[in-house]
Amino acid sequence: MQYTEPKLLSALQEGTLSFAYGISLWLFALLVVLIIFCVWLTYLKTTRPLTRGWKTCLIAVRSSVLLLLLFCLLRPVITILQVSPQETYLGVLIDDSQSMSIEDMEGGLSRHAAVEGQILNDSLLEELSDSFQIRSFRFDKQTQRIAGTDDLSEAGTASSIAQALRYVSDQLNGLPLGGILLISDGADNSDSDPVIVAQDFGARQIPIFAIGVGQEEIPQDIGIVDVSAAKTVLEGSLFNVQVAILHHGYEGQEVELSIMDGDTRIASKTVIMGGEGITRRFDLELTPERQELIVYDLNVELQFDEIINENNSYSFLVDNTEKPPLDILYIEGHPRNEYKFIRRALEGDNSLRLATYLQTGPEKYYRQGIESPTELSGGFPRDKETLYQYEAIILGDVEKNFFDSDQLQMIEDFVAERGGGFLMSGMVDEEFIGSPIADILPITLVEENFLPSHLRGGIRRGRHPTGELFFPRLTNNGEFSPLLRLASEDSENLAMWRLLPELQGIYVTGRVKPGATILMEHPSLQYQNQALPILASQRYGSGRSVSFTTASSWRWQMMLPSADQSHEILWRQLLRWLAVSAPERISIDFDREFYNVGDEVNVTVTVLNDEYEADNDATLWMQTTDPLEQLMDSPMEWDIEQDGVYRASFIVEAEGVHSLLIDVASAAGNAAADSSEKRAAFVVTPSLREYTNAELDSGLLTRIAQASGGRYFKLSGVGAMVDAIEFTPNAYSREVQIDLWDQPWLLALLILLLCLDWIARRMKGLS
Repeated sequence: MQYTEPKLLSALQEGTLSFAYGISLWLFALLVVLIIFCVWLTYLKTTRPLTRGWKTCLIAVRSSVLLLLLFCLLRPVITILQVSPQETYLGVLIDDSQSMSIEDMEGGLSRHAAVEGQILNDSLLEELSDSFQIRSFRFDKQTQRIAGTDDLSEAGTASSIAQALRYVSDQLNGLPLGGILLISDGADNSDSDPVIVAQDFGARQIPIFAIGVGQEEIPQDIGIVDVSAAKTVLEGSLFNVQVAILHHGYEGQEVELSIMDGDTRIASKTVIMGGEGITRRFDLELTPERQELIVYDLNVELQFDEIINENNSYSFLVDNTEKPPLDILYIEGHPRNEYKFIRRALEGDNSLRLATYLQTGPEKYYRQGIESPTELSGGFPRDKETLYQYEAIILGDVEKNFFDSDQLQMIEDFVAERGGGFLMSGMVDEEFIGSPIADILPITLVEENFLPSHLRGGIRRGRHPTGELFFPRLTNNGEFSPLLRLASEDSENLAMWRLLPELQGIYVTGRVKPGATILMEHPSLQYQNQALPILASQRYGSGRSVSFTTASSWRWQMMLPSADQSHEILWRQLLRWLAVSAPERISIDFDREFYNVGDEVNVTVTVLNDEYEADNDATLWMQTTDPLEQLMDSPMEWDIEQDGVYRASFIVEAEGVHSLLIDVASAAGNAAADSSEKRAAFVVTPSLREYTNAELDSGLLTRIAQASGGRYFKLSGVGAMVDAIEFTPNAYSREVQIDLWDQPWLLALLILLLCLDWIARRMKGLS
């Protein structure tokens, strides 16, 4: 039911006007007709002659005087619903989140200051206190009862109107709640719909009166919406930091993005702002320079006329601590330059361990990079538990008869189920056609006899099209792939690729499989109208597979100065990418990219057994260490709906880096450290939520008010708020009668009409 003011016209329209002495409106209408008729009779004969117009005017004025006197004598009243003074309660909900500190009000005032000046410290609440018992609350993502404005801080990192309305309903449950006064900018960033809660209030006849604060469009602002970066990186890795930016009022403006490590600028980029109100994403590339947990600050250049400054910076965490190396199993069919230079490329890289098994002759094998005398002592692993200790497998010029059928199936399971990486380098034995290896590869295998004559022979023939020198051509995917990055800038990266020496020889395969990605291809040779792929990749089950159909990448090292690191960079990046996606025995996931003080952190841990199958029988404990070095231990509970998944949650109370240690008690004593415990970290930063889409959402506040039977007001129009709240019907309104006869405007009208009657009669000389 909408707000109804106690006025004569609205009372006539709604039928709430009556007379206290019991006279009906029909009888009053009859008396009106009689009075007008009697006055007309008195003006049939006058002492002086009058024109028709003057006579009509005098009759109208005299009739109006008599009718007004009759109206007052009959004691007219308006019957209306009104709150019972001091018998009902009014809940006052004040938004106390960070967005209320934005200085976008007239005179440069903050939203909170404007509310304090026009409502809290003004007489409005005092007027409401004459009719209601006031109960005040502050809210952000939580709600609290307050005694006065001193309890407001504008520090809340999130806003939840739905939660606030439910809290007031619970706190005042059992009391005669006559309404809610909601003071907010409407920038709700919770997952709950406040309109649904407002509908429940409306069903209970508890109207909500919303007052909107702030500008509906912030004219000048550049803000960070989101930052995405790898949380965990390997030593020396190059990774992308992606920042999403939204702006108003700076279309076409050049703005500098920078990443700071303390006071040191380690990356920067100048970008041009696009269309207003459109979120755009920009990439910066970064390589951590020290092995530890590093908190970086991403800054967007502050403009002199920006209204919101707080959303121009953001902190994110990168875990560059020393980690156990990723284990890669390399099976090589014969000594060759490619083998030697791949091993050399990984020397000094503590993030990778290359365990190689090289066939040097008939029944002669050479092991390198092994951790124990027994590792690979029997050749390629014969059980999954042993094979699954590695994160990736490389096969180079090895024949199919090196493996038995069970081992080939284990390789497929290693990629598809364990989630490991697989790389085939150089020649591929035709006998692999129809085997699990052929299924794993991102390219199809074709018998040599089915190839055109100029494509037969592969990399083992001399003066032949497939054995000639060539400069590999990067595809569009290859140009922007992190696997083939030699420099962070696109132009510099392509320039460095042009300086690489030619490769020699390519093994011809069939077409690339659907869903596979070609990163590098031959510049001239084709098969079935498709350039011959040199480097291709695809997802296979849970893992990754790559084919590298040449054996001459060693030329990138031998044909360049010894100080050039291009060969080392490319092989390290490729093998890291191949191995890093393989799941660990214990993996930790967080429910959000970032957290703020007071947020709930939901931790999910997935535990796998020795065969990398979900383990539902583990016992997990989580130890958290906050920035103040305070420790807290808590058990983790198994999620009965998901195999191998355990969950726990806690509230963060301090900004800074928080560390987690997950201990799998059931694995202790009979497993390596990496399968019995796992560490992770996250950072608690200042919030961006309150400064993203922080303009006044009058639409939401209007829908809340209408759904409950209340009314929406702008802050500049709160003068009518007191009457609106007092006369809007609620569950505890009572019917009252308001007298009209003693209204000042009626007396003024009567005096005016008498004066007009006297003046008119004097002008015409009537007695």
